[in-house]
Amino acid sequence: MVAKSLLVLLVAAGCASAPRSDRPATHLNYWEALARLQSDKAIAAARTPAERQFAESLNSLMIGDVAKAEQGFDALRRSATDSVIRSGSRVMHMATLQYQEKWVELAHLARDTARPRAANPDKAGIELWALAFSNLPPRTAEFRTRSENVPMSVSSVGTPLIPVQIGTQEYHFWLDTGSSMTMLASDVARSLGVMALVADTLEIVTSTGRIVAQPALIPELRLGQLTVRNVPGMIVDETMMRMREPRQIGRGPHLKIDGIIGFDIIRQLDLEVDYSEAILRLRDPARSDQPRERNMFWVGLPVVELRSAGGIPLHFALDTGSQLTFVTETLLDKLQLEATRIESRKVGGLGGEISMRAPVLSELRVRLRGFALVFRNAVVRAPVYQVLAALDGVLGGDIWNAGAVRIDVTNGVFAVRRTLRD
Repeated sequence: MVAKSLLVLLVAAGCASAPRSDRPATHLNYWEALARLQSDKAIAAARTPAERQFAESLNSLMIGDVAKAEQGFDALRRSATDSVIRSGSRVMHMATLQYQEKWVELAHLARDTARPRAANPDKAGIELWALAFSNLPPRTAEFRTRSENVPMSVSSVGTPLIPVQIGTQEYHFWLDTGSSMTMLASDVARSLGVMALVADTLEIVTSTGRIVAQPALIPELRLGQLTVRNVPGMIVDETMMRMREPRQIGRGPHLKIDGIIGFDIIRQLDLEVDYSEAILRLRDPARSDQPRERNMFWVGLPVVELRSAGGIPLHFALDTGSQLTFVTETLLDKLQLEATRIESRKVGGLGGEISMRAPVLSELRVRLRGFALVFRNAVVRAPVYQVLAALDGVLGGDIWNAGAVRIDVTNGVFAVRRTLRD
């Protein structure tokens, strides 16, 4: 159950020409290296200063230096003569502004009369959302402890729900790394007196299509000892904020949720969801232990690096709002695998369910920081969003069942450890 990033990134035209079959890393050309998010090899393969600067800016983004990446992409969108580099830099520049919640700058770009303006602008486009948020006070976050354990509930359909306090009321939210912003169900917004910032309704892109949403400001919310003030958010009709347990899609009961904690808050935390013990462990990422190597980064959406059984790097988007993990044809070609059959499936997401016939991969074995993961009967489909990279799949909400799952965007950590239940 997920609202995808407000910003849909472009696939650089050159990436489309990269062959899908796995080839030795030494033979990767510039565009292939970008498509595989191997920024160091893209830097080495760059043929022009602009290509090199683009790859260096991507590398800055992948190591967590968003401000430096913003500067690089901003310079390229203004000066690059290569139209692919220039348009890609503009999109990536806007992504970095959104990540840093620089709404005024984004709104300024939206009003830029130097570029053509669409007669009917995309209601899911970042420009319209930026205009709605451009007059908000800055968000602040306060951690009052180094770490704590927060009891969470497990719903009747197996979904972990996180207690969130707004005002004097406690609500139950879903953690959704695929949602760029925090959301409120419309009935919760009414009870809190949270009003839409603009009269017009906008849209968000989800795994099952588009739904109507309205920009809003949440004055304050508390998650354990973390207090976040002036939270830009979305109001979504309460009838859309429902999910089913994955095995019951199409026939099981719906679960109504009060809201969604989006990536805008998740990225400020070092959190671990222990599904078996029904505990959410929260840590201040500024004081967390830092690993030797990052395996998680943000390139318009969070991406996790896995390894195949043969050691080939695989890049999966992390979208815990998508109820099931799936893989892409890129992965099949890279690992020289074939789908075993075609099945009819129902896919659940924010706003409903869709029916589809898709290839199914009977089994995929990968490793995450040495931890073995096995995905069985994974659907092969294309992500509803596009990024600069050729993604190998999407890790969905079923990842919570793998063990205790840790997400620390600040330090680039995505890890799973075994629990007592395992």
